[in-house]
Amino acid sequence: MDILHRLEKEILSADKLESDGVPSASIAILDNGRVSAHVISNGKEDIDTVYQACSISKAIVGLAVARLIDQGRISYDTKVVNHLSQSAIDCLVDVKTAHLLQHVTVGMLLSHTSGLSQGGFEGYPNHPPDVETVLAGKQGSNTPKIHFLTLPGAQFSYSGGGFTVLQLVLENVTGQTIQQLMQDLVLKPLDMTRSWYGNLPPSEQNYTSAGVTGYTRCEPSHHNFIELAAAGLWTTPTDMLKTVVAVQDSLYTSTGFLTTATAQAMLAPLSLDTGLYSGTNELVAGRCVGGWQGNSMTFAHSGQNFPGYTSLLLGFIPGGTGSGNEENHAMHRSGIAIMTNSLIGHNVCINQLVSAMFHLKGWPRYRHLSAGFREENWVPYAASEATVVDAAWREWKGSWGPAWRIVESENGGPAVGYKDFPPMRLRSAAVGAAAGDDKKELMFVVDGIDVGVRFTWQGEERVVEVMQKEILTLRRS
Repeated sequence: MDILHRLEKEILSADKLESDGVPSASIAILDNGRVSAHVISNGKEDIDTVYQACSISKAIVGLAVARLIDQGRISYDTKVVNHLSQSAIDCLVDVKTAHLLQHVTVGMLLSHTSGLSQGGFEGYPNHPPDVETVLAGKQGSNTPKIHFLTLPGAQFSYSGGGFTVLQLVLENVTGQTIQQLMQDLVLKPLDMTRSWYGNLPPSEQNYTSAGVTGYTRCEPSHHNFIELAAAGLWTTPTDMLKTVVAVQDSLYTSTGFLTTATAQAMLAPLSLDTGLYSGTNELVAGRCVGGWQGNSMTFAHSGQNFPGYTSLLLGFIPGGTGSGNEENHAMHRSGIAIMTNSLIGHNVCINQLVSAMFHLKGWPRYRHLSAGFREENWVPYAASEATVVDAAWREWKGSWGPAWRIVESENGGPAVGYKDFPPMRLRSAAVGAAAGDDKKELMFVVDGIDVGVRFTWQGEERVVEVMQKEILTLRRS
């Protein structure tokens, strides 16, 4: 049985996913260069069913920009004012801010440092207005005017509005619509046959509708976008992983999708050197120059579209896993893509699914990943009932804080008690492999409720951490 079928059989059934509020989760894993895919659903979705990629659309546009850089047609320093019509410029600025647009570059739009407004877009249940109507915030637009919130290059501010301006710039540079240039520069070369920017074709039947809950779908089934560079990609997890392979190949070799220099520049950490930071070079954590999110271990992007899609794309960086710099290390050719048709997908299942796949693969434990992953923000799934609990848990037996205790359950494993409540069994959590040092850390979930319990250390002292959106750290009482 492959890892993704084990994932459904041992950790997350379609029934549980549905009752948690998510109709379906389409998952693909890139494991040492090989892709496998699976859908957890009680519906009709299969591995070729398309979902909205949401803001992952931005990262894929970042690949198109990188290809244009390799072709010598554009650079991260290209001034955008030279590639916008006067009517588009008039939508963005007034007499007080016209000079600011002269300083905005393609790189600033990609890295969300242009100073332009509007974080995200909701799309439209029917026909969206044209791009300039959205930029101007005029009648027909459901978002206000795109304008300067701050100075170009001065600070990070997530801006779907900036990517909508980038859409016009790319169309001007190439002489093509955003739909066609993305096909020519990225989707077709990477054989992403189940991917496109724009509305669903009238003949397309294999798409999933957004969900209000796991049992109730939205009406209409989805929204349409004119802000395509920001949020307009339909695709599958399998297709998305083709972009991860392309980036990894470009980082490894000189015959990849991009030149190695351009791939490295695209994933370079974003830094700001401004008076806002007392003249120091302030690293903007988790953000890259070329439209992605990343760190020394991974490159990634996440997304969320109204009324009900969420997504994640995650790839590993060569030499970034801490397990050696050899280029053929398995995790250097690995990645994960997950798409759901629920607005609560990130909190309800995407974070937990990534953790569970690390667990099933035996990949190293992580506390933080790019694309906003912080382990303390969510409670993982329980591992299979067959998982053997590490006997080291007994070192944490006893009373903790004013009201908590760790005791032995009837089956000989750990349990947690609170005040005079009967103790509740702790099940091993589906998280990555523990670090191989003397100070072993163990992670559990309370059987039956959405609470995590971590047996860990602060310096030389054992502590217990209770996790449910926030962390309560307990010391022996």
